[in-house]
Amino acid sequence: MRYSNIDKEKANGVVYTPNTMAEYLAKEMVKYKTIDNASDTIKILDPAIGKGELVFALLKVIGSFCKQIEVVGYETDVNVCEETSAKLLHAFPNIRISIRNEDFLVAVEEHTTDLFDYVIANPPYIRTQIMGSEKAQEISSKLGLSGRVDMYYAFIVCTNSVLKNSGIAGYITSNKFLTIKSGSSVRDYILDNYKIHQITDLGDTKLFSASVLPCIMVLSKGKTVDRNEVSFTSVYQTFSNVIDGKIDDVFDAVFKSGHYQIPDGRIYSYQQGVMQSVEKGALWNIQSDETKKWIVAVERNTWKRFSDIGKIHVGIKTTADNVFIGNDWSGDKKNIELLRPLITHRNAGQIIPNDSDLWKVLYTHTTENGRKKAVDIDDYPKAKEYLLQHYEQLSNRKYVIQANRNWYEIWVPQNPESWKHRKIVFRDISEHPQFWLDTSGAVVNGDCYWIDIQDYVTEDVIYLALAIANSRFIEKFYDIKFNTKLYSGKRRFMSQYVEQFPIPLYTTELAQEAILLVKQIIDEKNKNAVLVYKEKLDCVVDKIFA
Repeated sequence: MRYSNIDKEKANGVVYTPNTMAEYLAKEMVKYKTIDNASDTIKILDPAIGKGELVFALLKVIGSFCKQIEVVGYETDVNVCEETSAKLLHAFPNIRISIRNEDFLVAVEEHTTDLFDYVIANPPYIRTQIMGSEKAQEISSKLGLSGRVDMYYAFIVCTNSVLKNSGIAGYITSNKFLTIKSGSSVRDYILDNYKIHQITDLGDTKLFSASVLPCIMVLSKGKTVDRNEVSFTSVYQTFSNVIDGKIDDVFDAVFKSGHYQIPDGRIYSYQQGVMQSVEKGALWNIQSDETKKWIVAVERNTWKRFSDIGKIHVGIKTTADNVFIGNDWSGDKKNIELLRPLITHRNAGQIIPNDSDLWKVLYTHTTENGRKKAVDIDDYPKAKEYLLQHYEQLSNRKYVIQANRNWYEIWVPQNPESWKHRKIVFRDISEHPQFWLDTSGAVVNGDCYWIDIQDYVTEDVIYLALAIANSRFIEKFYDIKFNTKLYSGKRRFMSQYVEQFPIPLYTTELAQEAILLVKQIIDEKNKNAVLVYKEKLDCVVDKIFA
């Protein structure tokens, strides 16, 4: 497996570690391995050593009471190798240091590595899309992973084979794998092959210059069978006015609970607990005694889930929005065929859409025998003439052509007939949930998702679902169950999360009260009505699940 060129192709995969984070990880790793006055050589590995911040921090912690230390690092950039080696040798002249200009994943495959007491790593964050499907499939097959693969998955798997039975591993990764479906294979691998001691989800702390939401793990060889043995800390920015104390650094309060303010004025919410579940395929979230009781109450009052009322779809993706999508189809483009109204994030609102005009999409797909298919573009001469003006751009979309698609197709189409049904549309990324009912038949863009509501679902259930989806209750439910906030408090409302949203029994008095409030908002077709009824609706929903 030769992936060293990826660093050159995508420099964003390289994210160097802040000193404070490196020092925190080093101190936590040493807690789980006793090495007092060790007579044997202590061996340290950093499989993606970069500028050596992690190794430097670990050496500062253990160097004072270890007589013999050997450091091995891997780095694919020869210039960085030389710089890091000189830096470490200058600071620790009595330590054996070997920085190898090699790809660690290749070395593991060729069995040229030793066994180590400590493995400390901040591996490259490179998505499947950047690696390319062929390299991603190669990694997956060789490592026994499934689904979409990030490069750091491979490092987590491979370093297990070079860790001593008594060794400790510390990883800094993106937190994304904790709560997405495609991360389930690596989560399951960790549970089966490592004993998890700590997980610290540092969320939107902005500790990296790159847009990475970091996670720190401390592991040893073994198997994780008891979630209560996994110490789980969650740190996310909050806009609460409540402050429990002021701190100089994010890590100063990492073992506390409450709201703490750092010098630049930002306030972070610190939660302490254990892992919510160690079941195979389960998402990795924090659970405290308080949240456990709350979830039990929610489950007690849950009748159905959003997955029961319809199938959730992501909107269309053209991969050439400048060609297919626009808000101005006037002049020479006025009579182009195949134009359809398009719902985008610009139309997002709670319960009802905002009053922004719909854009249009030149939609080159139709329905035949109940299935979607590409149109015959020759049947639409004006559309063909327009698209031919962009032929070079459209025909150079390799992923379209390699999939044996026509040059004029969009990348992710859907069956036009399905949009004619009642649907709940919701924005993918937003600070607060934005779910609204659409009966216009418009196409939904890829910055939104939509629920194709089953024919048997009653109007009352739809209105109740809207009440739940737009409530402060669902924000709390989302944060406890999934805890996948992005920067600035924004959430990802993806199908894998939304399908788990609870729906209470619609015939109860409180449910009927919520339904009536939603009906009033929809009937008035006024954004201001949302503000008038929202607080009351939030209170009713809170009571439903209490």
